[in-house]
Formats: sequence, structure tokens, C-alpha cells
Amino acid sequence: MSAAQNGGVPMRSAQLPMQEGILGCIDAIEGDRLYGWAWDPARPSARLPVEIYVDGARTAAMEAGLPREDLEANGVGDGYHAFEYQDPDGRALVGRRIEVRLAGQNIALSAAGQAASVLATHALFARLAQLEQNVETLLVKQQETGKFYHVALKGLEILQRDIKTHDKVLFRQDERTEELLRETTRFGDFVRKIVWNRRLLVTLSFLGLFAHLFWVFVFFF
Repeated sequence: MSAAQNGGVPMRSAQLPMQEGILGCIDAIEGDRLYGWAWDPARPSARLPVEIYVDGARTAAMEAGLPREDLEANGVGDGYHAFEYQDPDGRALVGRRIEVRLAGQNIALSAAGQAASVLATHALFARLAQLEQNVETLLVKQQETGKFYHVALKGLEILQRDIKTHDKVLFRQDERTEELLRETTRFGDFVRKIVWNRRLLVTLSFLGLFAHLFWVFVFFF
């Protein structure tokens, strides 16, 4: 793999990924392969063991001991400090969680160059996809809220109509009650008139009876 393919190795004057004196990075991801390098300046000829983790699972262990001209040209030891990994199932590595650790040291190499661009682009698209999903969820919720508002408004209209109907029924009942009261009052007046007329008739009858007895008494005695 050439420097043009993997983005090359930054010049030593640039800021290189470093942990406890170890230099190295993942610098290219192409399909089901990834490329990187690791080097300990304190042990320039040592081949550092690395472990590959994909989606949290350890999938491979190897030495960073492959030659690369760009490493040698940039003063990374003798240039034999590269590693390559290919997914055994041929699955693309883009979009998956990739981690390369130095074996026994729990030091993870960061991504740089083309790999950093690929991972950052994927992360951006992942965030955009999540944002789109959130927007769709929000639209669905807004539609549900709109439906609920429509149903609630319809319910209020029905309730208002029922209240008006109920008020009309009560008003008619009140009118009927008043009418019954008026009829009852007229009937009471009529009854009272009958009672008074009976009293008057009884009184007149008693007066007539007394008058008749009086004349009988006068006539015979």
C-alpha cells in the first residue's frame, strides 16, 4: 500500500498521536481493510504487538512489523512498523466501531489522515441520520398532537351542543312548571270561589229557614 492510498504518515514535525512515548495511528480504512502503524522511539527496532477490536470484540492480534516506505522516509525507525487488518468475513469496516490497542499496555491508537476523515464523515452521517429520525419522530408526535387537538376540539363542540340542548330542555321545563303553577293558581281561585259560594248558600239557607220558622211562629201564635 502506497502513501497515496493510505494518506501517508505525517512528518515528524507535525503533531503525531502519542501515548507514553509510543507513536502511531490508524491512518487508512478501505472497505474491509484497515492500515496503521505503531512505533516506540525508545526502542526503535522493536515490533510492537497490537490487538484489533471491532464493535467491542477482539478480532485479531499481530505485530506492527510490516514495511512501509513512507514510514522509513519520515524517520520512523527502519520503516518496519506498519500493520494491516482485513475483516475475515469481508464486511466493510466503515460504520463499525474500530479500536487498535497496544497489547499488554491498554493504549489505544487514534485515527489520523484518511482514516480520521472516513470515521469523522461516517460519524457525521450517523448524527445526520439520527437527527433525521428525531425530526421524523417529532413530526409524528406533532401529528398525534394535532389529532388529539382535533379530537379534543370536536369533543368540546359536542359538549357545547349538549349543554345548549340541556339548557333548552330546562327552559321548556321551567316554562311548563310556570304554566302548571298558573293553572294551579286559577284552579285554586276557582275552588275558593266554590267554597265561598257554598258558604254563602248555606248562610242564605239558614237565614231563609229562620225566616220561615219566624213567620210560622207568628202566624200560629
